[in-house]
Amino acid sequence: MTTLNSRLQLAMLNRKKGRNALEKGFTLVELMIVIVIVGILSAVALPNFLSQTSKAKATEAKTLASAALKEAQVAWTESGSAGLTDWQVSSTAATDPGQCPASTTNFDFQCDGADEEAVTVTAEGTGDSGDLEGKTVIATFDATKGGQVTFTGTAP
Repeated sequence: MTTLNSRLQLAMLNRKKGRNALEKGFTLVELMIVIVIVGILSAVALPNFLSQTSKAKATEAKTLASAALKEAQVAWTESGSAGLTDWQVSSTAATDPGQCPASTTNFDFQCDGADEEAVTVTAEGTGDSGDLEGKTVIATFDATKGGQVTFTGTAP
């Protein structure tokens, strides 16, 4: 009985080894399903990923405009309404306090400080900004509204 039992066990082991050798790879159908799923996921995710670069470029413009408007707020706080007419709106280096931001690769900046109680910084997308070309980010500091800074424009 033991020899029959051991032969039966040996036959079962050999059968399992043969089956495992056949089941080691992926079938063509399984591979095609994975490729289709990856294709669908990339088709959904790619447009969202590409729009992030435009948002990052627009954030750069908002950050530079906001920094310039904070300087305008300081000028207004220190010297009242006359401070904004003295606020410099020239296009020199962006590191100088109270200056309009210098143009960057993606945006050209224009500042308007003629009003005694408001300053506007407009950033317009350049040819190097990709899909932001011609789009604007407009930041306004209004002293009559408690120093509120608002952003408008056509950029995201």
